[in-house]
Amino acid sequence: MRFKGWILVTVGAVAMAATRPDSDIAFAKHMLDGGQNEAAAFADINHDGKLDIVSGENWYEAPKWTRHHFRSALFTSNYIDDFSDLPLDVNADGKVDIVSCGWFSKSLWWDENPGTTGAEWKRHEIDSGFNIEFCFLVDLNNDGKKQEILPQFGNTQAPLAWYEVVNGKTVKHVVAAKSEGHGIGVGDINKDGRNDILTPNGWYEAPADIRTGTWTFHSDWKLGQTGFIYALDVNADGRMDVVTSMAHDYGVFWQENTASGEWKKHIIDDSWSQPHAMTMVDLNGDGRQDLVTGKRFMAHNGKDPGEREPLGVYWYEYLPPDAKGEVEWVKHTVDYGGRTGGGMGIPVADIDGDGDLDFAVGGKSGLFLFENLTKKPK
Repeated sequence: MRFKGWILVTVGAVAMAATRPDSDIAFAKHMLDGGQNEAAAFADINHDGKLDIVSGENWYEAPKWTRHHFRSALFTSNYIDDFSDLPLDVNADGKVDIVSCGWFSKSLWWDENPGTTGAEWKRHEIDSGFNIEFCFLVDLNNDGKKQEILPQFGNTQAPLAWYEVVNGKTVKHVVAAKSEGHGIGVGDINKDGRNDILTPNGWYEAPADIRTGTWTFHSDWKLGQTGFIYALDVNADGRMDVVTSMAHDYGVFWQENTASGEWKKHIIDDSWSQPHAMTMVDLNGDGRQDLVTGKRFMAHNGKDPGEREPLGVYWYEYLPPDAKGEVEWVKHTVDYGGRTGGGMGIPVADIDGDGDLDFAVGGKSGLFLFENLTKKPK
């Protein structure tokens, strides 16, 4: 069964449906690997000018997606212990390395690209001792480049920290003595020109000196067990709101920063569960940020609400608010009822160079590329 072209009009916490089929995007799905993965990333691994795909123990060479084994990962309890893949040239040698994290190994590390296809990559530990659910590449030094590493620790006893690359080495910066639970993100909440750190229980205001200054905590909201948290002025009222999802339950939603200082929850869609990974990106090129997400397959091996319900991959088209500030999100179903879900990371890029945006998803049910058919490849 396939649904597409639905508008979700958020009025308070009630979502009402209306049709908008003319704004959909056609995608072709390609299964690159039927094995178990969690994360996925786009990166030019072999420096040939084409974006390849990294997932788990392998990278897939464009344009035919030839599989190359480059590292070995722990496999336990039905998980491959690779919960994020972040492309970053850590040692500044001109080759893209991969930063990864593991829940079971309680580690954050980077694998060094040797520049030789078929060679095993050398693993370098960044930090260890606490479970890590996932991690981001973010812009915390406000230079316009997402090159700082921000992990979401699975234990609140772990210090909330971020890591930067300095002269080929990673440097740890502690923001707070404890973490704030499931979910993490970055955005300029108070619009002072500095990106803040967003957590499920509030946000840490970035100081003028992000390395030595004190990060002030604001306990403005309680979001629950979220996934990736984004900042966006959704209703265009001049105040920054947050957009996120319930990683292990039902619900994609945004939290409104109201004039009174209260934060009000608005449901975008709560008809399916496990939207663990979500990417905010202008998918259709209209100048507004959309959401790309999907149901993670067996996030907790069947123990979460709705976990055994059909998988799906979706994007939500963000429409500008009307004169009353009412906001509409158009739900587009890219895939439903098959073996494809959202995994632990959804990279979005023009991977085939044809001028439109494609995306990939990993997961326990395989690695998939969704090719945007809006324009023809060159």
